[in-house]
Amino acid sequence: MLWSDRKTEIGAIAAMEHPFSLDLHTIEVADVRFGPETRIDGGTLIVDAAAIETLLLEDPRIAGVEVDIARPGESVRIVHCLDAVEPRAKVTGDGGVFPGFVGPMRQAGTGETVRLAGVAVLTSSHFPQPASGLMQAREGVVDMSGSAAPYSPFSRVTNLVLVPTPNPETSNEDYDDAIRRGALRVAEHLARACAGATRSSTTTFTTGTRHPDLPRVVYFLQLQGQAPMSDTFLYGHVIHNLVPTPILPGEIMDGAIVNGVYVYACYKNPTYLHQNNPIIWDLQRRHGVDLDFAGVIINRGHNYTHEEKERSSLWAAKLARTMGADGAILTGEGGGNSAIDMMLACQYMEQAGIETVVLSSEATGEDGYDFPLFYSVPEADAIVSVGSHDGFVAMPEVERVVGDEFLKEDGVLLAAGVPARGPFDLRMYYQYCGINQLGANVITGRAF
Repeated sequence: MLWSDRKTEIGAIAAMEHPFSLDLHTIEVADVRFGPETRIDGGTLIVDAAAIETLLLEDPRIAGVEVDIARPGESVRIVHCLDAVEPRAKVTGDGGVFPGFVGPMRQAGTGETVRLAGVAVLTSSHFPQPASGLMQAREGVVDMSGSAAPYSPFSRVTNLVLVPTPNPETSNEDYDDAIRRGALRVAEHLARACAGATRSSTTTFTTGTRHPDLPRVVYFLQLQGQAPMSDTFLYGHVIHNLVPTPILPGEIMDGAIVNGVYVYACYKNPTYLHQNNPIIWDLQRRHGVDLDFAGVIINRGHNYTHEEKERSSLWAAKLARTMGADGAILTGEGGGNSAIDMMLACQYMEQAGIETVVLSSEATGEDGYDFPLFYSVPEADAIVSVGSHDGFVAMPEVERVVGDEFLKEDGVLLAAGVPARGPFDLRMYYQYCGINQLGANVITGRAF
């Protein structure tokens, strides 16, 4: 085939409506309780805890496990929070959820998937080997009630908390893999057991149908990819060599992106929030109404050299332009190094004629007077703040703690021997998803 004929064929394929479409069925969960068989009973998720424990202990890298429940409004504090996952299971279509980890290596984002809304599988654990420096799992805290509860979106859902104990002979990286796979298997198991329950709604995720009379918007989703304890996984593999890449919204809904970032709790984008990315949900809802959702560009944050940052950002702008974007929403993950990557992408998109809006955290200092952004460019003239990671939160005494009786010492800001029950003051750094950069925050503020 001549190249000219091949180009014509490619153009014809691109002009067709996209063949990939995902129907995501929602089953609402109002409460979670333990029982002899996992099922839905009148809006209550009954969980067979023994079956969950058996599922996790199939992996010899896990020596033991406790399963607990933390409900909104209870005087409960969860500590050592790592990842959180929403229960989902594939009911029709090729492959399954969490491809590369649970499901086979197949195209995600097609067919039908069920989700259990209102519940999260949250992992709380410590690692078997000592760790220090930047790449260590830091403390992450969720209060289910009281004055500190609004800082985490996970105070609003019922958490099925997995508290595994590591095999002491296992390396930190191997144990990390074990608990990640275990939590994903539990999430799929719960949704699979309840797949036949009554569904309250269905959302179809697709960007295939074009709406040329509406402004075309692309979403730039930055993912942390730095090192163990600060990694994101795409189809089961770390993203260290990832270049800016288009991805279907349905792929993300099916668990193609899995979190492994444990450095600063306030910045975490756990798997649950990738599955429930509020920007993707809203863009899909508005697709064909007041905008034309072009799709998602994923990009690795934390490129190390200036040349790599320029290369990545130029590539992202080229993709956005190729996708016909009139506007772009950009979100980041992590701190200073990643902020440069995001702002450079913003700059090059603006220079290409694409209007941008950036979601960014702030670093204003404890008194609020420091320069708020790690890095900025003149073109970034529409920025939505998700809050500052500085300052302290008063943590009252609670009746019950899940995970450990003491907070985790990290050798940086948290000293040893702080009782987890409280009361104490805790830096915003350690509020689990407290200033989530995907916009999943609970608290808002206005300046007058």
